[in-house]
Amino acid sequence: MYKNILIAVDGSEISTKAAQHGAELAAKLGAGLTLFHVVPPLPSFDNMSPDRVGNIHQDIVNEFVKQGREILRQTEEKLAGYGLNITTGITVGHPAEEICNKVEAGQFDLLVMGSRGLGQIKGYLMGSVSNRVCRHASCPVLIVR
Repeated sequence: MYKNILIAVDGSEISTKAAQHGAELAAKLGAGLTLFHVVPPLPSFDNMSPDRVGNIHQDIVNEFVKQGREILRQTEEKLAGYGLNITTGITVGHPAEEICNKVEAGQFDLLVMGSRGLGQIKGYLMGSVSNRVCRHASCPVLIVR
């Protein structure tokens, strides 16, 4: 059924719960498992001198990438008991867009991710990442609450 599962993680409690659910599925199905983290982009500072902001901006992005790698490491550690061969990936960009791109590029046949628990109306108005991914992903999406 599912041979290649992608799990989007952000370090939240619900994200960890989704990762555990996805790992359990992967173990039962003998599927491959990839953990994926997206570092959201920082706003640009077009009205400031690139010399003043450029290095600071890159330092902040680098720190977020470092934190993202730690989130992946901790999540992988929590899933060690499932006996899976887990791969990881990280990128910088808009989360919903990058998750959908990863699904397509990696030919995943299931995406598992957590929900932030927004109500239907609030989620619709705010346009949560999970809502956007559900609408645009090229594979089935399992949202864990």
